[in-house]
Amino acid sequence: MWKVWYQPDDRFARRYFSGMLTISPGRARFEGKKETFDIDTVRAIDRKMVGLNTWVHVAYDEGGEVRDAYFLDRRILGWSGILGANNKLVAELEEALRP
Repeated sequence: MWKVWYQPDDRFARRYFSGMLTISPGRARFEGKKETFDIDTVRAIDRKMVGLNTWVHVAYDEGGEVRDAYFLDRRILGWSGILGANNKLVAELEEALRP
């Protein structure tokens, strides 16, 4: 289970949504205060640099539409991600969600 910040698109604002990302074989689930969703059909997993942070980008299908989700490890006020945790997050997502 990962403590993450979440952005629904690539227009990065100052405010991010915080929540928990649970990754299991074939599925990832984000649970935040205002939004909860599952990711099970992935089109792409990659990285996007924004300032000092490398966000984890997941493009996925939901109801026949392509959606985007950007995640960043939020432990230690985001420093955990900068120090390598986001690379581990990418690896875990790829292992669980790639066919």
